[in-house]
Formats: sequence, structure tokens, C-alpha cells
Amino acid sequence: MPDEELPAALRRDRISALIRERGFVRVAELSRIFRTSPVTIRSDLDHLEALDLVRRVHGGAVSTSGASVNIDAPSIDPKAGAKAAIGAVAASIVSSGQTLVLGNGTTTQAVARALVRRENLDALTVITNGLQIAIELQPAIPRLNLIMTGGTLRRDTPALVDPLADIILGNISADVSIVGCKGVSMANGVSDDHIPGVALNRRLLATGRQRIVVADATKVGTSSVARFWNARDIDVLVTEESSDLDTLSELREAGVRVETVA
Repeated sequence: MPDEELPAALRRDRISALIRERGFVRVAELSRIFRTSPVTIRSDLDHLEALDLVRRVHGGAVSTSGASVNIDAPSIDPKAGAKAAIGAVAASIVSSGQTLVLGNGTTTQAVARALVRRENLDALTVITNGLQIAIELQPAIPRLNLIMTGGTLRRDTPALVDPLADIILGNISADVSIVGCKGVSMANGVSDDHIPGVALNRRLLATGRQRIVVADATKVGTSSVARFWNARDIDVLVTEESSDLDTLSELREAGVRVETVA
């Protein structure tokens, strides 16, 4: 899907995340990134300013501090800024020439965006089951090779899941695997609430020699319906400084490398 065909809500969500990450972005640059007209971008910025997510200035928009979110606008993610920072840290671990398995989710979408921005990253092969992940990575082709897993598309998730998802995954040994989750704790491990995707998440992590979990602060110290990995067996957790300190301490003591973002 070309960028100009993105739904307005999704485009605005990305614009908001980009402005939070950079602090200031010009209308002309947003128009180029999203391949749409300056008039459309200005309309998007007006919408985001009405939600107090950005502040319009001459030529562009700046990030607002203590931004509030309209609960009637569920397309706006209040954790967009944190996820962008988490994504940048996770993407910085990846090197040129590697094979990366990238799971589906909003935080792994932030990883994909950060990979695209790393213009010095070359000859990277990315394997994903996420349809939105593939769309995010498209601008970086041919600097990276993009491979979609096999699988079945369900109505409740924009990702390919079982059956058939193991057509590719069953024969892969990747350098790095990165997945998101709904909960991570020492007691209950890494967990998710999407039952059809749990087995696939387990296989996604298992393919990587370095296993990375990305999770914002709301996920750390909590557990969800189905556990798919032992917390002490992940290599890296990338999360926020505000995450549950006891859980972070326990993970570090278990040998997990914990990277935090402000």
C-alpha cells in the first residue's frame, strides 16, 4: 500500500510519533515522507494540535509536553513516543548483513520505522509475519530484503498466523529475533493475549541466536493470558525507565540485558 493510501488515522499516528521523536518536523518533510500533499499534512497537524499532541509553528510542528489524549480517538497511541524510542534502541542492535525476524505489533512497527531511518544499514534480511511491518519496511527496499512468512490472515490481527506460518520459520536460523508482548515478568514469563499468535511468537523468538523483547512500561511486571517464553531466556529487554523496578532488577540478576529509554 503506497503511503498516500494510508488511512488518515494511521498516517496521523505516525506523524505524531515522528514529531515526538524528533521534537520538530517541517510540513515539507512530512509531505515527502508520507507522499501526500502539504495541504493534507497541514490538516493532519491541525487534527493533532486539537488533541494537544503537537503544536503548530511556522513551517511545521513541535512536540508538546504533557500531551493529553482524547479517549474518543483510539487511533492515537498515548505510548507512541515511548515506542518510537524503544524501537530506535532495538534497531540499533541490528547490524548490516544480518538476518532479522521481526514479530507483529505496534512496538515492533516502531522498530521497523527505526530500521528504515538507519540509512547506513545495508544487506539486511527481514522476515516478518506482520502486514503492517512489511508496509513500514517497504521504503528501505532494496537496502534490505523483505520476506513474509507463510500463514493465514485472521480478521482479528493484521498478521499471518497458523496454519502454514511455519513454512518459512521451520527452516530459518536468524541472527536476531525481535518480538513484542502484552506482559513480561519473572514469574509468568513473556506472554500475550492473542491465543492464535502465541505459538507463532514462540517460533519467532526461537529462530534468533539473539532474542530481543520490546515492551513499554505498561507491559513490564504484568502477565497476560498465554505464556510463550521464559523471561530469563531472553537476551535483551528494551523498555522504559518508568517500568516496574523490581521486575527490571530480577531480569538483570537473571542475566538479561535490560535497555531503558526515558
